[in-house]
Amino acid sequence: MNSTNSNIRKLHNDKFDSKKAARVGFDASLKTSIVPDDEIIDLRNLVRDYYYYKDLQSAVVLKLNAELKVSFPAYLQVFSKITTLTSLKLLESYLLATDMLAAAKDEIVKTIRETAHFGEKYVLSKYEAIFIAAEDAAVFGRALPSNALRIRLYIETYREYQKHLDSILEELHKAVDGLQGKPVHNQICLIQSLRGVGFLSAVVLIAEMGSFELFSSPKKLYAYFGLDPAVKQSGKFNGDRVHMSKRGSSLARRILHMAALNNLKVDRGTKMPVNPVIHSYYTDKCRSKKKKCGCRGCDA
Repeated sequence: MNSTNSNIRKLHNDKFDSKKAARVGFDASLKTSIVPDDEIIDLRNLVRDYYYYKDLQSAVVLKLNAELKVSFPAYLQVFSKITTLTSLKLLESYLLATDMLAAAKDEIVKTIRETAHFGEKYVLSKYEAIFIAAEDAAVFGRALPSNALRIRLYIETYREYQKHLDSILEELHKAVDGLQGKPVHNQICLIQSLRGVGFLSAVVLIAEMGSFELFSSPKKLYAYFGLDPAVKQSGKFNGDRVHMSKRGSSLARRILHMAALNNLKVDRGTKMPVNPVIHSYYTDKCRSKKKKCGCRGCDA
């Protein structure tokens, strides 16, 4: 057992360090790690691999963005995301702006119509935007054969990662469905009932924590996620910069942060907070602290 984790809080001072060292050597009643059930470990393996491939896919998207900024700059403003089905299909067929200009209008319009599933007005407006962007790239862009190759490889890599993600997500649904009738399944459904928490987020939290029964108090769960402040002392020195301990699962903290951001949103139609309680708490925190600190308070 790691002596750092023998206390709920992450403390660094002479008193606690010496006490922990003594307990590790002489106390036979030290708590040992509790190994989760096989079902939990199975979920944990799947969600960690899911976000591993998701991060790789995000890195590929950034590379594709950077490549288009050089060879086809104005194309980035045509679509809300360059990874939409229509955008990727067009880039696969016409890797460079010169290819877009050389292609027949009917071919490009047909591709947009088949993938976008919007009205004719939308299709024609997108074609006009693409054509203007291609003309702009002929003046301001710098397209080389290597740019075309890299764009094609990035798109292929993106699609390959998406296949992995779809496969893992399908397996996750099967695994959770197999847990019906067990407390773990009920806990996943309970977490999903919270605003801003979907299926994947709920599964991640349960997979990373194991079960609510493993924590006798909210403080322990709070510390397990690494959201507790780390206290640093040495002799007469007291650290005045307090940061999160960041122990435990970084993936669980990531999910909690995303859930907090979802609860801080304001509805576009009513212009009212989607979660008035969390939004009010965040507003109060921002009066005395930075916005990032206020958001971390909402995570907790």
